[in-house]
Amino acid sequence: MTITRFAPSPTGHLHLGNLRSCFLNWIYAKKNNGKFILRFDDTDKERSREEYVTSIAADLDWLNIEFNEKFFQSKRVDRYNELFDSLISRNLVYPCFETNEELEIKKKLQLKAGKPPIYDREALNLSKEEIEKKILKGETPYWRFKLSQSKISWNDLVKGKIEVDLSSQSDPVLRRADGSYLYHFPSVVDDIDMKITHIIRGEDHLSNSAVHNEIFLSLDSNPPLFGHNPLMLNEDGTKLSKRNFDSISINQFKAKGYTTNSILSYLYSVGLNSDISFTEVKYNNFQDFDLFKISKNLPKLDIQKIDFFQKNTLRAMDINELNNEFNDIKNLNISEKEWNLIKNNVESYKNIEELLDIVRRKRVELKPSKEFVKLLMNNIDDIKNLDFESYIGLLIEKDNKLSKKDIFMNTRYILTGNNNGPSVKELYLFFGADEIERILNESKTL
Repeated sequence: MTITRFAPSPTGHLHLGNLRSCFLNWIYAKKNNGKFILRFDDTDKERSREEYVTSIAADLDWLNIEFNEKFFQSKRVDRYNELFDSLISRNLVYPCFETNEELEIKKKLQLKAGKPPIYDREALNLSKEEIEKKILKGETPYWRFKLSQSKISWNDLVKGKIEVDLSSQSDPVLRRADGSYLYHFPSVVDDIDMKITHIIRGEDHLSNSAVHNEIFLSLDSNPPLFGHNPLMLNEDGTKLSKRNFDSISINQFKAKGYTTNSILSYLYSVGLNSDISFTEVKYNNFQDFDLFKISKNLPKLDIQKIDFFQKNTLRAMDINELNNEFNDIKNLNISEKEWNLIKNNVESYKNIEELLDIVRRKRVELKPSKEFVKLLMNNIDDIKNLDFESYIGLLIEKDNKLSKKDIFMNTRYILTGNNNGPSVKELYLFFGADEIERILNESKTL
């Protein structure tokens, strides 16, 4: 069975950048009738927050991204300790005693000498007696994993053939001096225990995947299949940074009235070599999804494309779907007839109330000409029960100086008092001649 996972650190809100990897794992599992696991990487006690756990879970729920199981790494420390002890016993990890300041000095000296800043493995030269002496003096070691320094290759689900030379990397720190674990070890242990078959993540994890490959093997487990998608860039081609995460957070899109389908459709389309319709996610059942179709080029954030999906999603909704999508929309008491009138003019969620105010004559800004009002009043009995084309024909017959543009403009001003909104023909069919008469009789502003 295909089993994928999303393992966010609860140190911030979900945004389009990290949500993309979540989406790819979810949709891949969905297509293959597999399982999707949500796993919180919350071993960083200082930065992890319960509020972010709640926020991430709420965003996934809003997006209808369902997971089969949920785990917290903070509750699995005993398991990590158990397996880490086995690495110690087999000399696959080694203790180190350098301070952060000492490591920084080494790094600067290497860079000054024109060498890559790779850990020099000095701690491997420590004898058993030297290690014990340091511990007795009160020095607590941190632990590094001993890489093979060979070339690791795999057939990537997105990028094809990949090769990473581990000789150009430092032996990764797996456990800090305080006993807490860094990203690498808990991630691999969880992937083994949860029987993860496919790991899909950003291409910034390519070197991590090579390292993890060796950790999998050290724990007598075969690595899963890897896929590394190109990272999303800002609209100007610069890297996404923490400075603009808030502007593309899922919380922001939700607060602005974006639909679930607009976000999912956008995530589906990001980086694909072919265009999709706005209903792809909703109606396609993901059967055409293929990781290898993802472009190797770095995709740029495209808010206009999200807005395109949003506009078309809204216009495709019936009144029941609209009410089910937005809790607040019920406060507007939109009738089915009103929604059918305005929905083809809707551009955004905010636009719904604006259009509704227009057709409810709450945004009267313009008036018809007095001559046009007089013409209608003199012929109101003849206008009743006429269809739109006959209405136009009658008015031109009564006043051959009138152009169709004059009729359209002045009729719009009578019905809505505004330049914006549905077509005049739709407004006429919606209101009818009786409503025109009522407005003419009751309004003191015409």
